[in-house]
Amino acid sequence: MTATTFYYLCPDDAHPLGGVRRIYRHVEILTASGRAAAVLHNDGDFQCGWFHSAAPVVASADVALRPTDVLVVPEVYGPGIGAVAPGIPKVVFNQNAYQTFFGYGLEEHVDGCPYLGDSDVLGVMVVSRDNADYLGYAFPRAKVVRVPCSVDPALYFVPKRPKLRQVAFMPRKRRADAQQILNILRYRGALRDWDVVAIENMPEFQAAAIMRDSALFLSFSHQEGFGLPAAEALASGCHVIGYHGRGGREFLRPEFSVPVEDGDIIGFARAVERVLRTYDDRADGFARSRLAASHFIRSRYSPAVERGALLAFTDAMQEAVAGHAGLEVSVASVEPVAVDRVVELPEDLPVDVESEAPSYG
Repeated sequence: MTATTFYYLCPDDAHPLGGVRRIYRHVEILTASGRAAAVLHNDGDFQCGWFHSAAPVVASADVALRPTDVLVVPEVYGPGIGAVAPGIPKVVFNQNAYQTFFGYGLEEHVDGCPYLGDSDVLGVMVVSRDNADYLGYAFPRAKVVRVPCSVDPALYFVPKRPKLRQVAFMPRKRRADAQQILNILRYRGALRDWDVVAIENMPEFQAAAIMRDSALFLSFSHQEGFGLPAAEALASGCHVIGYHGRGGREFLRPEFSVPVEDGDIIGFARAVERVLRTYDDRADGFARSRLAASHFIRSRYSPAVERGALLAFTDAMQEAVAGHAGLEVSVASVEPVAVDRVVELPEDLPVDVESEAPSYG
């Protein structure tokens, strides 16, 4: 029996995008577990300089897909997913269900929608319970499986040294909200004796170091697949205040964080000021909360949990490939399908698209 290779289609985008990092992470897991897998770029020499990865990378022009292979396609390719390598088994890696319909119109029905269960798409991976609910409702016939994200325990942990009087945040999403909240707090004098640090345009290890140093992290999540930065901040011992972005509802819990109603600027500012003004008096309570939050995240979203879910899903996909239409024909008699150049992203894709998780830029 010919072995299945999982090719993860990935945009040639060097910006720090968490969705790209998760694609590489999956390929790392698969290859380390003895499965055949590779990241598929238009440019085989493309490199993501903001993180290190041992995942093999191949150029699309150098790959001839066989019917025993599986092409894993990000959700951001929208209605173009079905046009990639027709006849080859596919999996949609949907890291943000709220981006599912980018490239679709408001009125017309799009032929070849990859989630309807009658195309080459064998299954859909998501990264949160919220997104599984979204796609399960939108497409009842789709096989939707949650493969949770993991938090890197070597980068995100509670340091033994005391936390700095430092508030961290990521300004790339909902910058206008951050601008209002931080200025309200400054003019009220609430940020006196506190430093505010923006995590932006930096490698992953530097972003993690800021989180480990910071006492607070402000979450400006918006319609997330998962919202990994807030989870990483909790694992690093930050007291997280802010929006869960829906995908983060499963971990942004009131026992060790302060969830804020989406878009409630004054409620957000009040929550931050309340923590800042009571931080010293409640030092012991914050220390206990910090350890509880870190334990919760590092156990629920460990590399072992992600690995187990991914291997179970890909093993199921390998079995499904055997029953895929057309595979009853001898593989040796089937012409490989050249990928050539992969499809371009939809033109209406937002500038700040982040397929899921940590966005360090």
